[in-house]
Amino acid sequence: MNKLANIITLLGLLVLITLCPFTGHATFSHGSDFYVSMLDSLLEKNDDIKKAKLSRIAYFHNKAANAVTLHDRYIANSELFEEYSTYNADSALKYISLNVEIADKSGNPEWIARTRIDKSNLLAGTGLLKEAEDVIKALNPSHLPRELLPAYYGQMIFLYSHLGNYAGGDANEYYTKERAFKDSIMRVIPPDHKDYLWYKGWDILGTDKTDPTLIPALLKKVEGSQLNSREDAKDFYILAKLYEWQGDRENHRKYMTLSAICDVKTANAEISSLEDLAKIMFDNGKGDIDRAYSYINYSLNKALSYPNRGKAFGIARTQDKINHAYQQRNREQEQRIHTFLVLVCILAVILIFTTVVIIVQNKKLKRQRTNLDAANKELNTHLHQLSQTQQQLADANTQLTQLNTDLYKKNEELNEANYVKEEYIGYIFTICSNYIGKLEEFRKSIHVKAVTRKYKEIETSTESHDIVKKELKEFYKSFDTVFLHIYPDFINDFNALLQPDKQIIPKEDELLNTELRIYALVRLGISDSVKIAEFLHCSPQTVYNNRFRVRNKAIIPREEFAETVRTLGKFMDSPS
Repeated sequence: MNKLANIITLLGLLVLITLCPFTGHATFSHGSDFYVSMLDSLLEKNDDIKKAKLSRIAYFHNKAANAVTLHDRYIANSELFEEYSTYNADSALKYISLNVEIADKSGNPEWIARTRIDKSNLLAGTGLLKEAEDVIKALNPSHLPRELLPAYYGQMIFLYSHLGNYAGGDANEYYTKERAFKDSIMRVIPPDHKDYLWYKGWDILGTDKTDPTLIPALLKKVEGSQLNSREDAKDFYILAKLYEWQGDRENHRKYMTLSAICDVKTANAEISSLEDLAKIMFDNGKGDIDRAYSYINYSLNKALSYPNRGKAFGIARTQDKINHAYQQRNREQEQRIHTFLVLVCILAVILIFTTVVIIVQNKKLKRQRTNLDAANKELNTHLHQLSQTQQQLADANTQLTQLNTDLYKKNEELNEANYVKEEYIGYIFTICSNYIGKLEEFRKSIHVKAVTRKYKEIETSTESHDIVKKELKEFYKSFDTVFLHIYPDFINDFNALLQPDKQIIPKEDELLNTELRIYALVRLGISDSVKIAEFLHCSPQTVYNNRFRVRNKAIIPREEFAETVRTLGKFMDSPS
């Protein structure tokens, strides 16, 4: 049972949390209309709030069922009384009466005094003022502990305020006694008491007393309020009353609304704030009769369910005024509706006449549109044909532009090829001529040595590779010179394709090295490793290894490397 009750209570608390999306407005800086909308939304969830309240009460019932000792039963009854005191007066009276009996049995003076103060407060709240007075008069304030004096005098104020209200008039003996008890409570209540500011406000209201610190102190106290306690409702209520006394209608309406929000969220059936708010809505000139009607009905239903006989009677009088205004407004609305109906009938006749004229004009317009559509169709046909012709012309221009671009590229490639051929043909002829001369000199040298029978020198000259190495070096130098003359930016462009830390830099006495020379031949269109090896007088495997090693240094995909090299270097145009 304990677990079940705890689960029910938790569910109830979750419901309350979901019903309070506005507790984050801790500074309450919005205008009154904002909080009125919140209140309206909250009233629509009244059934959910009631379920949460009943779940909480069920928890305390379960707790009371397990109470064994006199002290435990007293505490459990006190908790149930606290829950019922603003929700159901009959149930609250049951548990406070049980505690009165427990207090009398125990002989505990504090329990005796506290239970009688609470019972008197409950009886006064339900309109049983004579019974409430009889209960409280059994206590002697001079024999009460000092900490109970604020509760005692507070109840006396509450009781004589109600008695004065029932007696009628602005001044009677009950209001005089109420004034005296207000003075008494202010002498005994400490400033740190939770209700100090509440009673301080009631002490000032309606008098010539002033305290400029009171409203700021109350505002500071409610700052950060979660709008979920009876104490919050009381603080906002007294703030509203103080603003009303100062003539501040906006703040009066705003803080009375916040008090009503607290009362509704705590399922308070002993609700005064909503009744006062209904009067504000009705009397403040905004003409919000619908809200006033809704609020006063809610207050009356709560007063009847509590029950509070006196409050229900007072609310009924206010409700009667609001109902009268509501009915008067309905009659005025009916009159306006009747006037509108007459106007609508007149407008209907005008509309019928206008409709006939429009139908006739539409028929004429339809004929004109038919003729215009036929003309538009013919025009559209011509426009379509013209559009097709323009498209064909555009396509032809595009093709022509592409052909011109391709032709320009081909011419550029042809110019480059012709220039390269011209340079290298001259280079080849020069090398061949030089080699013929060198062969002739070598032949004459061998002949002279043969005639003079210097066979040892002949043998030495023919065995040495220095001549070949020297000629190869001259050959490479000439090739490098001609190539870099044609493509002066080749080395920089080639290194741009390699990783920054793996670029190839020729030695000081070289124009190109073997790796650059291999790719210079690739740039000239020679991609076969065998042919490159024959040209460079090395093995095809050496060429392959060099090409593979360089490709691994590239920053572009390896399969695209050779093709990219073929496009490197802007060649040096031949002089015209």
